[in-house]
Formats: sequence, C-alpha cells, structure tokens
Amino acid sequence: MQMEQLRKDMMAAMKARDKERKDAISSLVSAVKKNAIDAGCRDDIPEDMVNATIMKELKTVQEQIDSRELWSGCGSLLHLV
Repeated sequence: MQMEQLRKDMMAAMKARDKERKDAISSLVSAVKKNAIDAGCRDDIPEDMVNATIMKELKTVQEQIDSRELWSGCGSLLHLV
C-alpha cells in the first residue's frame, strides 16, 4: 500500500466522521512515519516499508487481543477459587 493511499483513506474516514477508522489509520500513518524516520527515508517512503509496518501493527494488535482473551478466561477461573 502506498503512503498516499493511507492518507486518502484517513481523509475519507474523517469526512465520514468515522472516528474508529480514522484513529486506526492515523495510528498506522504514525507508525509508518516513525519507521521511515528511523530508516532515514522520511521523504520517499517505499511501499514495502508501509506494508511491513502494517503487518507488524496487525500482529501486535492480534497479540493484544489474544492476551486479553487469555486473561478474561483466567478471570472466570479466579471466580471459582
């Protein structure tokens, strides 16, 4: 995905007043920019860097969901004790 497409998607979410979508895309844009700055290519961000950042963020979110499900299962076990 191109960085420009992320920006367009974020603008569309803002116009649609879709706060959750806008916040999610904004978070992705920030993560991509941070990675680009760290790699020294702030002005010309390669598409593969955008894709890699999106995949990394998705993995992080999935891990958070998985750990939350694990803890919620432990919570019900704690009620039994």
